[in-house]
Formats: sequence, structure tokens, C-alpha cells
Amino acid sequence: MSGLLSNALSGLNAANTALSVSGNNVANSATEGYSRQAIQFATAQGSLNGVKVSNVDRVVNSFYNDDIWRTSSDWAYYNGLQSYLGYTEELMGTTSLNFNDAISQVTAALNSSLAEPESQAYRQEVLSSADALVNKMSQINGALTDQREQLSKEMTQTASSISYTLRKLADYNDRIAIAVAKGDPTAELEDNRELLVTQLSSYMGITTTSHDDGTLDISTVNGAPLLIGTQAAELAVNGTEVSLTLGKQVFRLTDRIGGQMGGLIAADTGVLQPTVESLNTMLSQLSDEVNGVLAQGFDLNGNPGAPLFIYDANDPLGTFAVSDSITIDSLAFIGGKDDGSGNWVAAGGVGDNGNIANLIKVFGNQSDDYSLLIGRLASKSNENQSNVKTAQALNDNASKTRDNLSGVNLDEEASNILYYQQMYQANAKVISVADETFKTLLNMF
Repeated sequence: MSGLLSNALSGLNAANTALSVSGNNVANSATEGYSRQAIQFATAQGSLNGVKVSNVDRVVNSFYNDDIWRTSSDWAYYNGLQSYLGYTEELMGTTSLNFNDAISQVTAALNSSLAEPESQAYRQEVLSSADALVNKMSQINGALTDQREQLSKEMTQTASSISYTLRKLADYNDRIAIAVAKGDPTAELEDNRELLVTQLSSYMGITTTSHDDGTLDISTVNGAPLLIGTQAAELAVNGTEVSLTLGKQVFRLTDRIGGQMGGLIAADTGVLQPTVESLNTMLSQLSDEVNGVLAQGFDLNGNPGAPLFIYDANDPLGTFAVSDSITIDSLAFIGGKDDGSGNWVAAGGVGDNGNIANLIKVFGNQSDDYSLLIGRLASKSNENQSNVKTAQALNDNASKTRDNLSGVNLDEEASNILYYQQMYQANAKVISVADETFKTLLNMF
């Protein structure tokens, strides 16, 4: 009789626990990051000793989580890169700032000067068009400088978010390790930690290592440690350079870390810096070639040509300007020639236009590099936008796969609750029968 009663009591307790588990699943069906829990039963030790709850497990799959974290990092990388890539492409292609258009205006002014090279009006038009070119390049330089400053601020904010998330993860590692050591439930703590890891994966690509004490170590995809037990790394930004420090170890991060931070680094090293470098090359080349042609000509006063453009070789885009010393009269439109004695002299008088054709040729050769720059930016932007869409689709699929396993299915839980309710009622009936049987036995004496 005692065996019948104890079996029924064990079944009653097991059913009650199972109802609590299913009820908790239903209650948290809309909770972000919640992983449903499943109860596991086992036969109680001994013969006919009833049932016991062997475990209450979080229903998770580490491979599914890894897929979410990887695709989340990919999407954040491409998305972080696109805002700066798209802006730079648009900036370079803006009609009002277009380098090729400005070059065409200078060329048009030079063509007009061919008819009357001594004309003050035509010469002024050439200088004005050169000033317009300089102003456009100055505006582009200002816009690109602003973008790098904005990029630095966004990097700093992202680094702060990463450091904060790592500190929170270190705290959860500590709390989970303590709970595991005491034998306390850890499901809620693990759900919250997993949610933080998902957030971290959007900031940078990560790899994780689980330990028996419940702690989780995290590193970047190229091996730099982010979290070891309860020790969290700190990120710092200097300009657009990002470093990671853990203990005495310091790592400089590149775009290969992935995630939003990797995308921001790529925006600097793969978009803004190369664009500035291309413009530096174009403007220094233009200045040197134009000034070289002018040096071969003569001005209205018969003097050798003075340079039209000046720049600092360390920062051509930021210092590109029309020379303060150039005047209307000092534009060297008059051609030069060898006088037969090795001397370079003027080929004609004030009406000579021999050097203008040389200038037109130099300006006309400058547009190809700028067109190639715009083409590269457009191609890269189109490819990156496609990558954003692909990464988003893959992340959606990974999240759906994870939710199909770990998310709460209300229909399934309703079925479980009905089953455990019947299990509870059946065991209660057994207890009732045992009670009646016991009373019958008592009445026999």
C-alpha cells in the first residue's frame, strides 16, 4: 500500500513540476532571448519507486547560436560600411562638386583664350575657373574630413558599447559559476548572457568557448581575447585606430574583426583613406604638370611662366590652392622655343597662344583618373548593398531556425499542459484509490 501511495505522490510532484515548466514557457513566450525549457523524467531508483524529475533543460543548439552570431556580425559589418561608402560615392558624383566638370570649365576658358590670348577678360576667366576648381576640391576635402571625424565618434561610441557589454558578460560569468557550484538553476542567467553575446556579435565577429563551470570565454574571429572568465577586455579609439587591451596584452584591431566595428574600420581604410589618397595623387599630378607647362611659356611681360597651383606634398587635397603670386598678366600663354644657342626664349609677342594648346592638353588628360575613382566607388557600393541584403536574409533564416527549436510554441505548450494535467489527475486518482483501499482494510478489523 505504501508503494502505491509513494508512486502516486512522485507522479503528482513530477506532473506539478512539469506544469510549472510549461507555464513558465507560456509566460515568457514574448520575452526576448528566452529559450524554452523542457522537463526530463527518470524512473526513481529502486524497484517500483515511481518517477523523479531528472533535469529541466534549456532547449538550445550551440551551432544555431553560432550561425546567428556569425550572420549578425556579417550584416553589421556591411551595414556599418555602407553609410560611409554610399556617402562618399554620392559626394564624388555630386554635379556641383564634380572634378571633371571643373576641369572642363578651365579647358573651356583656355579655348576661349586662343582667339585673344592677351585679353584681360579671357585671362580672368581662366583664373576664375581655376579658383572654382580649388573651391570644389576644398569643399570635398571638408566633407571627407567631417566624415572621418564622424567616423571617429561612431567608433568611440561602438568601443564604449563593446566594453560595457564585455563587463556585463564578465558579471554573468561570475554569477553563473557561483550558481553552478551551488547547484542552483542557471537558465535565466544563461538566457540573459546569450542575449548579450548576440548584441556583442553585432559589434564584432566572435568565437566562444564553454567551460564545465558554466563560464564562457569569448575572442575575436582572429584570436584576440575579449573575455576570459570574469576578466573583460577594454577597447580604446585614437582617431580612427582601434585597440583592445586585456591585462597587459594590447591588440590593434583591423577590419578583419568583422561586425559593426570592422565595418567602420573598413570605411576608413577601404573607402575614406583611399579616396583621399587618390585625390592627393590627382591634384599633385595636375599641379605639377600644369606648372611644368607654364614654366615653358612666357607671360605678357616676357617673363618665364609662374606656377598656377601650389600645394603641400604632405596634404595635397587639404592645401591645394591657386598661387597668390599669379596674376592676369603673369599667365604664361606665350609659347617658348630654343633660340639655337641653347636659350629658351619667347616664341612670339603678346598675341602668341603657343602655350595655351599645351595647357589644354594637360587639363584634358586629368578626367580619366577621377572617372575611375567614381566607378570604383559605385561598383564597391553596389556590391556592398547586395552583401547587406544577403547577410540580412541569412541572419533572418538563422534566427528562424533557432526560434523553431528554442522559441516557445504556444500550441505545443497547450498540448503539454493538457497532458501534464491529465498526468496530475491520474496520479491524484491513484492516491484516492489508495486511500479508499486503506480505509477498506481498516474496516475489516
